[in-house]
Amino acid sequence: MENLYSALENLERTFMPHTSEYQRYIDFHTMREMKQVIKEKRPVYFDLAIKELVEMNMRYILDGFWNGVFFTAVIPTSNTFKGTIEVYGKPPQRLLGRFEMDEKEKPFSATFLKEEFTRRKGLGDTLRDFSKVLYTYLDSYVERRGKYGEETTSEDHGEAILEGWEFPFLENHTDLQKEWTSLKKRTVKQFKRLEELEIEEQYALETMVNKDVPNFIESFQRLSEDNKENRKEELLETMYDLRKFIETLERKEEESYAQNFARSKGIIASKYNKEDESFFSQK
Repeated sequence: MENLYSALENLERTFMPHTSEYQRYIDFHTMREMKQVIKEKRPVYFDLAIKELVEMNMRYILDGFWNGVFFTAVIPTSNTFKGTIEVYGKPPQRLLGRFEMDEKEKPFSATFLKEEFTRRKGLGDTLRDFSKVLYTYLDSYVERRGKYGEETTSEDHGEAILEGWEFPFLENHTDLQKEWTSLKKRTVKQFKRLEELEIEEQYALETMVNKDVPNFIESFQRLSEDNKENRKEELLETMYDLRKFIETLERKEEESYAQNFARSKGIIASKYNKEDESFFSQK
């Protein structure tokens, strides 16, 4: 088998001379494994080691290794920020490519590619397509982690803050109930940082939490069942207004947080670089 790999490498170098340059960054075997993942002939979570996961206000930042290649991913908790994957070579200080997903969740596009990977279209495409598969898995990983992690505690704590926010009408409308639960959770998170907000925002948030929303729910619940269905459009508009207000607070929170969050080349876990230098030098 080792002789076969060696023969394949020689063929690759002979007929595609540019590939000998990218082998300084990702070896031949790793590129082949990436293609296997893209073709769904093997799952991406094999050889995947997640090193660090940091939860920020509106996004998760995740560092890890796949088959010896370092990557970092930014996974938004809402649609406010784009998702990204950065792939680093061996050693991981060398950024090979940065791939972003736009707001409409179209396939990843490269916002940066090392020159050696742009000379042959297939190499850049392989990195991009692999990054998309990897991102999809990591996004689901973070989502599963959240479901089995702190969901119960945060909801219990939120009930104490959002008194009067129970909405019986939504219990028979699954999509709306899901949106309402998410909105409540995000509102609680903003309410906890009330003192950090501007005076106008403090007043608006307190009024919304303690008066406006409970009053709206109470008046809506007094309607007959038929009228509730007929006036569902008003409910949707109210939820939209609440969501936009919370998104504004979240955006300001993220901007403030980002100013104090130094991040060199997108890597949080720089400490892993030293740990893995000996590993990479053996490759």
